[in-house]
Amino acid sequence: MRFGRKKWQDKSPQGGNGIKRDKRDGAGIQRTGIGVRMVQNKEKNFISCVVYLHNEEDTVKGFLEKTCKVIQENFEKYEVVCVNDGCVDGTIEKVKEFLAESSYHPVVSLVNLSYYQGVECAMNAGCDLAVGDFLLEFDSCRMDFDPSLIMEVYHRALQGYDVVAAAPKYGISFTSKLFYLVYNWGSRYKAKIRQERFRVVSRRAVNRVNQMNTYVPYRKAMYMNCGLKTDTVVYDNKADTAGRSRNREERGNRSTLAADTIIIFTNVLEKLSMAVSAVLLGALVIMFMYLIWSIFSKVRPVEGWLSIMALMAFGFFMISVMLTLILKYLSVLLNMGFKKQRYVIEGVEKLTQ
Repeated sequence: MRFGRKKWQDKSPQGGNGIKRDKRDGAGIQRTGIGVRMVQNKEKNFISCVVYLHNEEDTVKGFLEKTCKVIQENFEKYEVVCVNDGCVDGTIEKVKEFLAESSYHPVVSLVNLSYYQGVECAMNAGCDLAVGDFLLEFDSCRMDFDPSLIMEVYHRALQGYDVVAAAPKYGISFTSKLFYLVYNWGSRYKAKIRQERFRVVSRRAVNRVNQMNTYVPYRKAMYMNCGLKTDTVVYDNKADTAGRSRNREERGNRSTLAADTIIIFTNVLEKLSMAVSAVLLGALVIMFMYLIWSIFSKVRPVEGWLSIMALMAFGFFMISVMLTLILKYLSVLLNMGFKKQRYVIEGVEKLTQ
């Protein structure tokens, strides 16, 4: 008979490593010779925080401190990708100052664009560089929400949504309201969009959008219409509704972006062309009825060449408007079909403490 020692197994609630588990939240209490230390289970998913920077000197440091604190406390692995879109103030110096003073020791990738290219091109560059399972996209450093909202939106994404956005309830400008009203009215898709402060996007959604087209003109619309489940978390920002003023270059870029988005993702221009055609048809009918009346009427009107010429001028004006819209369509189609490089990068820096 062969004898051997029986392997001892710890069947106590603490387990073999001396940590007592809590079935509710997965946290543990580790007992040591010094005292009791809490052990928190963090998220296993790798998250990439992509931040857009353009003259954010006054807000970027506080924004990074609050955001990195939340991510550090809740995720095991993460990265921060800051996209420098032609900053001319002390934004980059504030980022480096945050790294020098931070106790979280984050690894920051700084993407320096060659010149100002707008928020969409800049964020496309940052998202292409990010490698996380989930992307946390910030189009600005404005933080009019509680930092805990980041994890609320993330946990909402874990419930089966590939794209979850955080949208403010107040502080939306008139031009933004007008843009979203026109877009949602003429959109070819069921999903509605609104102003967002940030969003959590799964890797599957990012890959889906990149497969749809090499040129991503407006990420928000692409995400909402990529065929995956989306959701929006609306938060109360009544205490902070003051937005950052934009210069002429930024306003021009956003106006162009709004026009391109309306053309690409909606049928507003088609409805407008139909309305113009209906107006021209009505004018032709009125002219024909006037001609019939003048033939059978005993009262001969004064030579009506002036009114006829006015109607003809109006008709030619509408034709010129339609030609302008057609040329704009062709311009957008050419950009989407032949524009290979969406952004121009000067270089990428790895910033560590």
